[in-house]
Amino acid sequence: MISMTRRHALLVAAGLGASLGASRGGNPGASRMQALDFERARISWTTKAGIGGSWRVIATACQQEAEDCIYLAPAVMAGNIFGADRLPLDPPYSYQLIARRERHAIVREDVSSGSRDSEADHEAAFSSFDIHAPRHAAKPIETRALDSGTVARSWPISARLKARGHRGELWNLEFPVNHINTRTKDASEFQVESGPVLIPRDIVDIADASIVGGCYLAYVFFNKTSQVDLLAWGPTSNSRRGFVRFARIVGIETELLSRQPER
Repeated sequence: MISMTRRHALLVAAGLGASLGASRGGNPGASRMQALDFERARISWTTKAGIGGSWRVIATACQQEAEDCIYLAPAVMAGNIFGADRLPLDPPYSYQLIARRERHAIVREDVSSGSRDSEADHEAAFSSFDIHAPRHAAKPIETRALDSGTVARSWPISARLKARGHRGELWNLEFPVNHINTRTKDASEFQVESGPVLIPRDIVDIADASIVGGCYLAYVFFNKTSQVDLLAWGPTSNSRRGFVRFARIVGIETELLSRQPER
């Protein structure tokens, strides 16, 4: 785990300082009135051996003014494809996909031989590779009056984080909200715990965390609209990897979004 001295350094280093502003232009992911449709978004491909596959999308990272986004698929356990006997591989390991328009990366965790992450152009392994990223009309949820009734009426909820990179570029990070708590006492309070999501390394430096496809994988925690805590994927004390590397991003803009009914 990160020492208190290192943690303090990370908190300082991750501060983004200047206001993010209210930019609307460029990448479609920057639109406040649209959100990625995570219920329908998927990555599909055909391998050169003729095997077709599809993988759900669970998070995106889009740099404003750039045409390409980064997409994350969920982790699954490796299996013996079309096998006739035991289907889970032995020894077992999990893997997941990070994809751009032209390249992909695979994060692997193998308990017997250690991590075996890889990156390649799509054409190295696939005869076709497509990213389906439909969007739907969305409306922001007012967090200052958020309660369990609002959550129920707004479900499913997604989150959008807007953060400045080290060179001033604006990133829009989107993901479905997996877990949210609310409390109405003297004032309304909320806390989102979700992930894993994509955190581009351009946004924050996380010491000793693994970087794959130009991103960290991290679980996110936030209960205010200007700050996010992270637990990023990286080596642990027993030489395996886990979500143990802490960092905090301040000066960020967070939004909760609900689906706008079709008209």
